[in-house]
Amino acid sequence: MKKIKLIFEGGLGNQLFQLAYGKYLQNKFECDVQYDISKFKTESVEYREFELDSFKISKSWKREDIKKGRIKRFGFRYIIYTPITYLYLRIRTSLKNTRKQIILDNLYLHGINIIGIHRCHFANYTDPSFSLLSPMLIYGQWIWKEMVKSQENYLKDEIKVVTPLSDSNAHFLEQIKSTNSVGVHIRRGDYVTLGLIACNIKYYEACIKRMSEIENNAVFFIFSDDIQWVKDNLKVEAPLVFIDNNNPSPEDMRLLYSCNHFIMSNSTFSWWGAFLGKCPTKKVMCPRYWDIKNMKKESSLIFDEWIKIDNSQYL
Repeated sequence: MKKIKLIFEGGLGNQLFQLAYGKYLQNKFECDVQYDISKFKTESVEYREFELDSFKISKSWKREDIKKGRIKRFGFRYIIYTPITYLYLRIRTSLKNTRKQIILDNLYLHGINIIGIHRCHFANYTDPSFSLLSPMLIYGQWIWKEMVKSQENYLKDEIKVVTPLSDSNAHFLEQIKSTNSVGVHIRRGDYVTLGLIACNIKYYEACIKRMSEIENNAVFFIFSDDIQWVKDNLKVEAPLVFIDNNNPSPEDMRLLYSCNHFIMSNSTFSWWGAFLGKCPTKKVMCPRYWDIKNMKKESSLIFDEWIKIDNSQYL
């Protein structure tokens, strides 16, 4: 594989997973990387912004020109990919976790790889295989902890916010670095408006209480996309500092990963903040279940050293 084209989409947490996967493929296959941010500029279904310009992106990576329309962006292969994927998803739902489903997944992946597209829909992450076309289009979320872990030292040095720090954020950063700081990320936003999977406020209160018991002089720095709601509803006896600057996501990420310890929500933004933290005695508390509608399946994103909190009891 001589070249890959990385298709960015989603929020900052997902963009960082995509960035990490691009670096993983570049190092493994010694290939050139092009990347495409057209979805953020041309598709109404993508309501986020491309936010990695606030981070350091390798100068060897080439950004593609913005193009409107997936046929223009991906060529005729997209005409083939679309009906194949539609049929695959329809058939897969009827197989219900049987061996035939695994066979179908493998056949689908090999089939779209041949036409130069690599996308995993159900977290059965693999490397690209043989392709007749170049560049290989890398499409999807790639929320794959083992891939990130395999590059841990490199990514922790490489992934950092490089935009200038505002005076107000410099004040928060000084507080974070001068205390036994615990970053608490409370995700609401679209999780609430779309009726998705927001953790209950009682989960965060329980985590803060437990972290106070195991960490001396802990100071809790509260990050949220609904900070006023959190101020009104978070009831704990602990020193709290609310990050209420209306920061863009990269600014909150810089402050978050600078903390010593972490209390996570069930979001990829939260995950990256905790992963990038460099304190040698770092403690991370995270929800055991990320899909609140399915409390039987533990999240596959949790590292062994993280403290799993049974959030099913806080509903």
